[in-house]
Amino acid sequence: MAPGNKFKSSELILLCEWEECLFVGKCMEEFCDHIAEHLKEYQQHPLERTEQYHCWWRNCEFLATGPRELVTHVNFHSYHTKLKFLGSQLRASHQDWPACSQNSYNQNQIPRISEMYVCQWENCDVTYNNPEWFYRHVAMHAYSTEKENISSNKKAICCCLWKDCSGTFKGKHKLWDHLRTHTQERVVACPSCGAMFSNNTKFFDHAKRQVSEDQQVFVCQNCDKHFANERLLRDHMRGHVTHVTCPFCDMVCTSVSSLKAHIRFRHCDERPFHCDLCESSFKNAYDLHKHVETHNDSNAYSCDVEGCVFTSRTLQILRQHYKRAHMNNGNLKYKCHICQKCYSWCYTLTLHLRKAHKLSCHSRFRFMFRVAQSS
Repeated sequence: MAPGNKFKSSELILLCEWEECLFVGKCMEEFCDHIAEHLKEYQQHPLERTEQYHCWWRNCEFLATGPRELVTHVNFHSYHTKLKFLGSQLRASHQDWPACSQNSYNQNQIPRISEMYVCQWENCDVTYNNPEWFYRHVAMHAYSTEKENISSNKKAICCCLWKDCSGTFKGKHKLWDHLRTHTQERVVACPSCGAMFSNNTKFFDHAKRQVSEDQQVFVCQNCDKHFANERLLRDHMRGHVTHVTCPFCDMVCTSVSSLKAHIRFRHCDERPFHCDLCESSFKNAYDLHKHVETHNDSNAYSCDVEGCVFTSRTLQILRQHYKRAHMNNGNLKYKCHICQKCYSWCYTLTLHLRKAHKLSCHSRFRFMFRVAQSS
């Protein structure tokens, strides 16, 4: 396990949510091996090799553009499962916390991520497709770093050797905490809504914010906003008194981090993410990903609903079409004619028919489009 992790591997309870799987893992090694078997079975099936790559994690509607992106995406689900378990342990130790009021349907919605995690530590270019192993690898850099003496100061310090970083820290644990700002590592997630946090304090704040309005008795004198405790009010008040002015324009930010983001997107011309198909370049990987989709042919993405001939150049437009044309206020549309279970995607119904009812088809199942009525 990564140094400093509060819970040992033997104490984890990891529930697989791949379609109807009931597997429970006791450590990340076992759990990730199990998820790898799901991915292997998915990619080896003749039907899936000719279709778009849909994530079969429960309540996840992600469509990958290829097998590598799907693997990285599903591996993040396994890591997210661990974070939600750690969150459930923290909640269990604070019985006085109010229940999370956020939408639980989004519990398994995770951010879009790049296809690989790349270590940018000096003289290291190791890549991973699983965040668990990536974060462990980065932690090892922090804890194997030797302290150095600065000529003007006899105290030994740890230096961050991440690309373009010159930070120094008193100890290895402080360095490890700092590296999370480079890797965007999250350490805990809300077991109810799935929101992820970079430290326990932010998770505590999330829980405290769920109290009813009549219990939010701490009031900001500047804007009349209400808060559940004094510390949340103090954090909010900093936005009223802390002002960091941009050196290039009249923009005033409430924190140094927001100022850095402002400068990067408004005043910095550096665009390190280059398109391999044209001369365009972008400031972040997400914008590049959206741009690359525009190079697709007009029929690169097509709707799979029976009788629908809609096609689009980008995955985002296809998703918008599906929700507008084929979804009815979020109701599930595909119903099993044998057991009446409902699914939101034809692919998940196909898997259900194969596994639960042992049905097969030479090419692929064909479905009649009808809105599934709720019971």
